[in-house]
Amino acid sequence: MTGRERVQLALSHQEADRVPRAESFWPETIPLWHQQGLGPNDDVADLFGYDIMGAGWVSHEARPGFLQTIEETDDWWSRLDGNGAILRYWKHKSGTPEHVDFTVKTRDQWEEHKRQMLTQPPGSRVDTFSALRRMYEAQAKGRWFCWTGVECYETAKDVFGHVGLSYIMADDPEWAKDIFDTEAELACRVLDYLEASGVRFDGGWIYGDIAFNHAPFFSPKMYRALIKPAHVRQIAWFKERGLPVIYHTDGDFRLIIPDLIDAGVDCFQPLEAKAHMDIRELKPQYGDRVSWMGNIDVMVLITNDKARIEAEVAAKLPIAKAGGGYIYHSDHSIAPGVRWESYQFLMELVDRYGSYR
Repeated sequence: MTGRERVQLALSHQEADRVPRAESFWPETIPLWHQQGLGPNDDVADLFGYDIMGAGWVSHEARPGFLQTIEETDDWWSRLDGNGAILRYWKHKSGTPEHVDFTVKTRDQWEEHKRQMLTQPPGSRVDTFSALRRMYEAQAKGRWFCWTGVECYETAKDVFGHVGLSYIMADDPEWAKDIFDTEAELACRVLDYLEASGVRFDGGWIYGDIAFNHAPFFSPKMYRALIKPAHVRQIAWFKERGLPVIYHTDGDFRLIIPDLIDAGVDCFQPLEAKAHMDIRELKPQYGDRVSWMGNIDVMVLITNDKARIEAEVAAKLPIAKAGGGYIYHSDHSIAPGVRWESYQFLMELVDRYGSYR
């Protein structure tokens, strides 16, 4: 059975030969594993039979690729980007950048930013050649090939920051709706461009962190009024082509799961365990209305304790996989503290507990 077939079955709530699988990594992880025994030319996706490949990431910046260094030390630099945001980044390690300032603060500034966004040609926002190359590679390897890109809240946050965007949503909802609709419009324009260029997807994997560890960043009422219409629009691009959509958000988003399902989401990822997401509770609650991907706790994996790792997998995979509707993934990304030996053991467990035979 191919990876493409496995994922399609999982998203249709049917069992395959085994649970399909995918993974994400911190940038430092794979280089460290090469020091711990992973062969220098080994591809982890090939070694462990990952079933998903993605491509087509879209830059939503008003000035794609623009980056100006504002301040620099030996350890970090502050940079002004194409969104007009000033962010501070570590130089020698990855991590979430510190928000220093956001220069788009007024409606007039947004209108100019929006004008620049919508006048940029779609081809300047995406690496079409890379998307085509990845598509052919996925086809050759029998993997499910998806568009990997962002949604409206995530991209708007990059322009205004979480705090600034929250004020806009509360004080000027019509402006907020225009922001979210513009971001969705830009994504759909680039998807149209990719399709016209010959790229064919099996589905979408849309990224947008809309929650922290206790709740979404906004109320369900605010989500329905301001963000959901833009989500429906972007997801509709795939639905009109008969394609399923995976939605990524960190945090505890349980309050808006019904609305996201209503918007057309077919699968949720990564289900952060530390944010109170638990596949053992979620899957029975929603039945075959939606599929699930993830929930294997990275905080357990990073202990490198094999007994704890097996207990985590054994407690969740049998419930998650029953009747289909589940794809293996960690509950975030594999951090460099997870040793190569531990990850190999984890994949052995996924083989054992994730088999339908």
